[in-house]
Amino acid sequence: MTVKKRGGHWYFDFQIRGARYREAIPEARTKFQAEQAETKARDQVFQGTYGTSQLGNQAFCEFVTETYLPWAKANKRTWRNDEIIANQWSEIFRGKMLREVSPLAIEKWKRDRAQSITRRGTTRSAASVNMEFAVLSRIFALAVELEQAASNPCRKVRKLRVDNQRNRYLSADEETRLMAQLKGRRRHLYPLVALALGTGMRRGELLNLSWRHVDFLRGVIHVVNTKTARDRIIPMSHSVREVLIEQRKSQTGDLVFESRRIVKRRAGEGLVDVKKAFVAACQDAGIADFHFHDLRHTFATRLGDAGCNATTIARLLGHSNIQMSMRYTHASDDTLRNAVEYAQNGRVTNISQTTEQPLTRVAVNN
Repeated sequence: MTVKKRGGHWYFDFQIRGARYREAIPEARTKFQAEQAETKARDQVFQGTYGTSQLGNQAFCEFVTETYLPWAKANKRTWRNDEIIANQWSEIFRGKMLREVSPLAIEKWKRDRAQSITRRGTTRSAASVNMEFAVLSRIFALAVELEQAASNPCRKVRKLRVDNQRNRYLSADEETRLMAQLKGRRRHLYPLVALALGTGMRRGELLNLSWRHVDFLRGVIHVVNTKTARDRIIPMSHSVREVLIEQRKSQTGDLVFESRRIVKRRAGEGLVDVKKAFVAACQDAGIADFHFHDLRHTFATRLGDAGCNATTIARLLGHSNIQMSMRYTHASDDTLRNAVEYAQNGRVTNISQTTEQPLTRVAVNN
């Protein structure tokens, strides 16, 4: 033991692996108590928890305002969404220090939030709750990285289970009816929907697409600043090229979609909302349960039906995990029906192509 008494107070002073640990023990009244404190400190050093008792004393709201939000603005493309959600968390944990936010409190919030009603009068989705939870987890992860918190309480709380296996896609008849609605006052949506069907690009990727990333000479579109932070190249089909050429004639700015009828709100990053107009078009076309993102599913499903394998689909859609692309390699209803007919007639052949197609030859009709 290396405890000593100086100036009326006990303190310990020891070294482990070249690192020195020296600390006063004002609570100790006897040498035995001081030795117990030193033993506890040595155990904490070996467990990697030494000094963490002093962490987490900063107010949660203060850390969010002074540290997390400036970090998010400098490092995340979605910092505006983070700002809204982080401020909501500040209200929830107002008056609490970082170390006072417990897994139990987060679990209670998760349960109550999942049962809450949105402004539209619907039950809040699990995906929405998980998105808010992810921001809280990122706040604490940053606090741990900067040694402002001892641990991330979110690690002990499970996310809500989400069913992401949505495979809604347009049939040929539905596509004809939808495109027929994109005329007159909705004609500004026609090129947006056509490109979504012909490229599988996400709505945000389309609305942020710049002309400098459209290469007419090579016939490709460069998709940058994507959701997964993985840039990708998408070859243009003939119909996609025609849509882009027509769009170029009417747009003089840097963005492919500069129309004021599309741009309802822009916050420095081309953030645009076309949801209401698209929903109305689907309703008028008699198409139920169809979202804009389902245009991307349609593109991917057609790739699968054309015989493209999961690797090709993943490259074109920019999936971070090939498992996400596997669901599109299933056969369509027509293919399944043909397979049954072939099997019954005893003439089963290679019904669908399984080898990967060169990217430059993939073309999906709009």
